[in-house]
Amino acid sequence: MTRAESGGPRRWAPWLLAGAAYTGFVISLYLTFVHYRGYVSPCYVVHGCEEVQTSKYSVIMGVPLALLGTLFFALMFYLGIALLTGPRVRVVRAYKVLAFAGALAIIPLFLLQAIVLKAFCTYCVATEVIMLVLWVVSFLLAAPGQSEAPDA
Repeated sequence: MTRAESGGPRRWAPWLLAGAAYTGFVISLYLTFVHYRGYVSPCYVVHGCEEVQTSKYSVIMGVPLALLGTLFFALMFYLGIALLTGPRVRVVRAYKVLAFAGALAIIPLFLLQAIVLKAFCTYCVATEVIMLVLWVVSFLLAAPGQSEAPDA
């Protein structure tokens, strides 16, 4: 039995990527609405949502980071759906590059929360974890024509 028939990464990885990206999109969209309405999300798991969401670091050149996250996760969801319809070399490459860029982007954001603000936002940390999931699972994607691990 081949790896694809046994439910290998090509079967579940695009589903996980699309689902995780959609979850990140919903969280980021919620934070965008909260930002523009002037509310502060309640913190349930950690403390410091107010400090993080209202800090000067939550906006870059007048654009809230939550809006950038919404756009990013929407793009990743779109690419995840494209992976489900049949991975093409360009889509796989684009997904991997964007997932890596997203993983790099969360490093300073997490460090700002931990070192500068000394506060964490539950929703922000959730999107950071989702971004790491997207990056790690993207390693399992194989473009058409790429060989998978040899069968033993």
